[in-house]
Parts: sequence; C-alpha cells; structure tokens
Amino acid sequence: MSGVLSGKVIVITGATGGVGPAVARMALAEGAWVAASGRDPAELEELRVALTAPADRWLSAPADLTDAGAADALMGATVARFGGLDAVCAVAGGWRGGKPVAETDPATLDWLWRINVLTAFHTCRSALPHLIPRGWGRIITFGAQSAVSGQARNGAYAASKAAVVALTASIAAEVKATGVTANCILPSTIDTPANRSAMPNADPGRWVTPEQIAATVRFLCSDEASALNGASIPLHGRA
Repeated sequence: MSGVLSGKVIVITGATGGVGPAVARMALAEGAWVAASGRDPAELEELRVALTAPADRWLSAPADLTDAGAADALMGATVARFGGLDAVCAVAGGWRGGKPVAETDPATLDWLWRINVLTAFHTCRSALPHLIPRGWGRIITFGAQSAVSGQARNGAYAASKAAVVALTASIAAEVKATGVTANCILPSTIDTPANRSAMPNADPGRWVTPEQIAATVRFLCSDEASALNGASIPLHGRA
C-alpha cells in the first residue's frame, strides 16, 4: 500500500472523539500502522470495527494521558507492537467555558489545564525519545483559534490552548536539527455532533470539518512538509 504514511507508525490520542476518527481513517488509508488511544476500551473497539481496521495495522491503547506514566506506557506499547514510532497526532483535549473570566470557577481552569495541556505535554515528552533517533518524525498538536485571537467568555479554554501553542513552538526549536517537526493546528468551531447539538441555530456549513483537519494532518505527515516546523496553522473555515 502506498501513501504518505505507508509503513509509518502513528499514535493518535483522543481517537474516539469528534476529530480522532477522521484522522484514524486517513492514517489507515495512507498506509500507516495506527495506535489509537482513548479513555474507553469499548469505544476504541467500536472505532476499530467502524473503520474495518486491519488487525495487523491497529492497536487499541486505552490511556488517561493526564498521567505521565500512562503516556510512557502508550509509547512503549506502540513500539513493542510495531517496532518503532514515526508520528504523533495529539488530538486529546476538551472544552468547558461560556463564562467571563471573572465568573469562571478555578476548577474549570484546572480541568482544562489537565485535559488540554497535560495530555499534550505528556504525549510529546514520551514520544520524543522514540522519534529523534529515527531522524524523521512528526508531532502534531491541537490548539484553537481562540488561543491566538482571544474570545470573550472563553478565557480559561483559550489560555489552555495557548499553552499548547507555546509548548509546540518550544519543541520545534528543540528538534529543528533532528528531522523531526512539531506543528500545531488551530481550528475554529468543528462540525461535530456535539457542537451541532450545543448550537442548533448556528450554520455548520461555516465550520471546519474533521475531514479537513485530517487532510491537514496528512500534509504535515508528508515529506513535502519537512520544512514546516513550529507553525501554528489556522483552520478557521468561514467562522
């Protein structure tokens, strides 16, 4: 099978969320061996079946990536199964908000820090020792449009995603001579069932689709994208 990820091993965190399945579908179509991570083993099995993933190119790897040890175990299991690691797509994250900063419960910021920043940090930290020695690798993280432009009633979320942007830029500076790249995708509102339910009067035709995000991941994983490192890539649709 030929494709930009042919013969490559990719870890996809948040694989069972709103974006992860589209990324996993793309990776399989591009010839990758996929380690799919999420919190719920049953949801990972449902995803494997839905994607008709070949057993020899799929690993379901449940993990709570707010824990550093779980991230280490995920990368270790991936390398043990497939013999190496070439790319990481750190999709895992979440949203809470809707209140001005002055009215935001500190527990909301704590949750967002854990689910957005810690998961990305632990994932990247655990992946880098496997990527750098290979002389080729891709790290792809997920920020948000609000991380760089700000958004009223969304300060805690924007702050957590801004931290992911800064983390990615720092990693990019560290790996620039290694053949590994690190880039961050900044989506606006994503067209998912959850967002359609939460915003029934909005026009989802203006939103970014999971498939458009997966196509961006595909490019970032290609050899043609080897010069792109430390970028924050806006995918704002028509929002």
